[in-house]
Amino acid sequence: MPARKFIIATFACILICGGARITCADSGDNDLNLGFFSKPRYIGSTYCYGCHADLSREFAATKMGKLFQVQPKNDLEQRGCEGCHGPGSNHAITGGGLSMGGLVEFRVDRGQSIETANQVCMNCHDEAFWHGATHGARRLACFDCHLVMKQMSRTSQLMPPYVAPWSNRRTWGGAVGGGILAGIFTGAISRRRRGDRRRRGMKASDGPA
Repeated sequence: MPARKFIIATFACILICGGARITCADSGDNDLNLGFFSKPRYIGSTYCYGCHADLSREFAATKMGKLFQVQPKNDLEQRGCEGCHGPGSNHAITGGGLSMGGLVEFRVDRGQSIETANQVCMNCHDEAFWHGATHGARRLACFDCHLVMKQMSRTSQLMPPYVAPWSNRRTWGGAVGGGILAGIFTGAISRRRRGDRRRRGMKASDGPA
């Protein structure tokens, strides 16, 4: 059965790579002995194409897909599908499916961790903004806002189309300016209330003459 799956996956890889005129990326240390292991092993993206050929072809047309499936530039990108989803030996040998084999699936479900999924993204996108400005948003997942498996807009695959019209320098500048004005306004009200309470306290302490 594993041999049959490998033949099918190889054929799918030829179709994907040939049709899209790309070179499939895979590192050279993959374990060709497909099986179920206590610690999953890397087996290469070829097995992934056996079940996910359409998705792989669509992903290869994106900016991120070109790095992980067409022209990898480092060891992580040479992992292909497994560069983000993790080693796939156990997932493949069990026949695939959701929550099978311990893959990182970028969704909220039992056995799936937002922290683990975010760390995969941070391996390449280690922006200081995330660590500094959203440190308290522990339950916010990268995949809550970003979709990477298909082209989402003309400007950036990581920006859903409904975000593009308002995500620009003018809008964000207005939001920052509005926040500053709101802070000044609420601060003035708070200081005025504290002053009123202080005055009332002083009058009460004086008492009747």
